[in-house]
Amino acid sequence: MLSLVYTSVARAPFSDGDLATLLMNSRATNRRAGLSGVLLHRDGRFVQVLEGPDDAVRRRYELIAADPRHAEVVLLLGETIDERRFGDWSMGYRATTDTLAAEIPGFAHLAGAELGGALDRSALEPSVRALLEWCRGPVPAAG
Repeated sequence: MLSLVYTSVARAPFSDGDLATLLMNSRATNRRAGLSGVLLHRDGRFVQVLEGPDDAVRRRYELIAADPRHAEVVLLLGETIDERRFGDWSMGYRATTDTLAAEIPGFAHLAGAELGGALDRSALEPSVRALLEWCRGPVPAAG
């Protein structure tokens, strides 16, 4: 089973309605493909975890990376896992407010503008792992 963590930026502003539609569609698509994960969003920047069968995760990530609505798609972590971290969520979601962003280990570093340019993924790994552990806590809007 494969787990990918990536970040991206919306090319156009994202309204609450756009997010609701994105989540509804993602949840349906992920259920059909046997994928699970969680999505964080703040100010047009996303951090997402996708997990499931290797081929399904790779195909979904390739579609996301090629989607013209996304910019700056950056793979932060890819690893083989024995069991799902987010098996109950076809796409868990939490809106990330300023207060919440300050509480999420590594979120500001992973979702910040400093991701532009050269990227040392090994330096980001502790932040990615801290974020994964935080995300495993209760998420109000599970899907």
